[in-house]
Amino acid sequence: MFEELRPEIAERKSTTNWSPQPISAQTWDLLFEAARRAPSSWNHQPARYVAVSEKTAITALSDVLHRCDSWAKDATGLVVQAACPEDDDRVDGKDYYLYDCGLGMMSLVYQAQAMGISSRQMIGFDEQEVKRLLGIPERYRVVIITGLGYPSTNPLTSALADVKRTLTAQHKRFATEHLVSWQKWGGDSK
Repeated sequence: MFEELRPEIAERKSTTNWSPQPISAQTWDLLFEAARRAPSSWNHQPARYVAVSEKTAITALSDVLHRCDSWAKDATGLVVQAACPEDDDRVDGKDYYLYDCGLGMMSLVYQAQAMGISSRQMIGFDEQEVKRLLGIPERYRVVIITGLGYPSTNPLTSALADVKRTLTAQHKRFATEHLVSWQKWGGDSK
């Protein structure tokens, strides 16, 4: 039994500083196998993925992202996750496909981290343009786009990325006490 946080979780960070090392076909397969095995409501498995690994396609897709995501053009690959809301449950106004997609992407991200691949998720994009570029049917929603790549080993760019993370407080996390209540909202006894 584990008595400590797994390094894949403890050391994960959103990276935009990648090396040009390609991701192998076998590695792509393992990433999508991890996503495929994620739980979903009644095993509906609503998530679908488009892997974008050709440089021209990455550049074209980067052009329809929010301006703060210009770093995506340097990713080794982009994973576009889409789902049809009707393929999953909707109960009390809650769209389960969003949660189920989140679980799938989380599984992919942690598998990538375990394999030495860093990632960064993006939710700011022109959905209609993403659909047009990738041929995604209209009934689907684009849920998230994730950039992937092996971290850069260049000491200068790595140091600059670490300074940026510190200045923008990207490494900070709330204390557990701030996030968790016990027995009831605001409760503090286990």
